[in-house]
Amino acid sequence: MRKFERHNKKRNRLPVVFPILTIIGIGILFVLSSFYEKSWTYNWNGITNQIRDSVKVAENGGISSGVVGIEGRKPKQFDRRYWIMKNATQLELLKLTNYPNATIKTIAYEGLLRKKDFTDKTNLVLKSLNETEYPINFQMGCVGSRMYISEYLIDFVLYLDIHSSPLPDGLTNRFKLTKNEVDIIMNEYRKTPNYQR
Repeated sequence: MRKFERHNKKRNRLPVVFPILTIIGIGILFVLSSFYEKSWTYNWNGITNQIRDSVKVAENGGISSGVVGIEGRKPKQFDRRYWIMKNATQLELLKLTNYPNATIKTIAYEGLLRKKDFTDKTNLVLKSLNETEYPINFQMGCVGSRMYISEYLIDFVLYLDIHSSPLPDGLTNRFKLTKNEVDIIMNEYRKTPNYQR
């Protein structure tokens, strides 16, 4: 009988330990899922280490126009953004348009628009109209605002909207968009909820 009692005591420990381990496991999953970021699982194949490292640094910096604010110096993020746009290939920039971060997506879209040999600019801008999951932080001097990628591209890169800032002298149609392409882009842009009438 004593043997039977000893085995019985060991079996009774399992029902006590199992719920505790379950609670600990659920707690670990909850903590991991609370801090999970989509960029952790981003596929970096086809992107060089230098571009990847620069992207990792730039992703939390927002977009800066390079206008000097109170500090009296140009933000480092401005130079970092231009370095990525200049040194990334078209394929790298196309891949980065799917990166789960608004700043990096914006850099990729703008970089492709600035590449002279990239020909599908109209469809690229039209694709940006659907980018509403991640708004960007745009900083111009001391003034900052949140906007969608398409707003930034149309108002501050392409200068297509009548509500945009006036186009700097000598920069008329530097992206070689035809009147028909501009009309297509603006007709679709006016249909979006973020278009300010």
